[in-house]
Amino acid sequence: MWIFRKKNNLKFVPYTDMKEISEAVSKIICQTVKNNRRSILGFSAGVTIKELYNQLSADVKKQKINFTDVITFNTDEYIDIDKRYKKYSKTNFMRDHLFSRINIKIENTNFPTLDNWKTYDKEIQKKGGIDLLILTAGSDGYIAFNEPGTKLSSMTHFGELENDTRTHLMEYFDEKINVPYRVITMGIKSILKARKIIVIAVGSAKAAPVSKLFEYKYSTLWPVTSLIFHNDVTLFADIDACRLMQK
Repeated sequence: MWIFRKKNNLKFVPYTDMKEISEAVSKIICQTVKNNRRSILGFSAGVTIKELYNQLSADVKKQKINFTDVITFNTDEYIDIDKRYKKYSKTNFMRDHLFSRINIKIENTNFPTLDNWKTYDKEIQKKGGIDLLILTAGSDGYIAFNEPGTKLSSMTHFGELENDTRTHLMEYFDEKINVPYRVITMGIKSILKARKIIVIAVGSAKAAPVSKLFEYKYSTLWPVTSLIFHNDVTLFADIDACRLMQK
């Protein structure tokens, strides 16, 4: 079943490549923290936005932005990842590429785990809710690790990765057989509670979800389309990711 929405809530900013996107999004994150030193930020982890975190850490240092009172909540984490491959966890990714390079308190950084997943959403709201959430669009339309078929009403939950998603992730693991099957992820309803959302889409593999998003109709087969129900979403996409958009 399709659910339509008026075309009035999605903003679209096209760029040439990830370098330009990183510079623009980093500027927004920095300004958010400048405006409110107690900002609550939501982050995603992945190779797609590694360049963003490189840019952000450089900007924070250059502009001497104070992150000591900032609190972060990441969208997802792997379960059952082999101990030899802990370096591929989302937690380690964020610490290596961002948190260890800026003046943030590690105790203010949060990830969904086996111990806290039931209370993760309550903890976010207890802190005041996410001011700015950074997402990437998956090639099959997933956001965070909400695969096709995830309910619109879902909160933080256990998920199982589709074969297509695992295939995409294989290039980031030294041994393909060790790509995890299970994850913990913010649900779609969790995501929609953020006050402002930025979605990053880079490469031709992201063209289909970008195109679906701007059809302004929701389907559980394309979780990214749930963003049409949010009032402040901006897509930052490169040329390749925009190739299927209707002119």
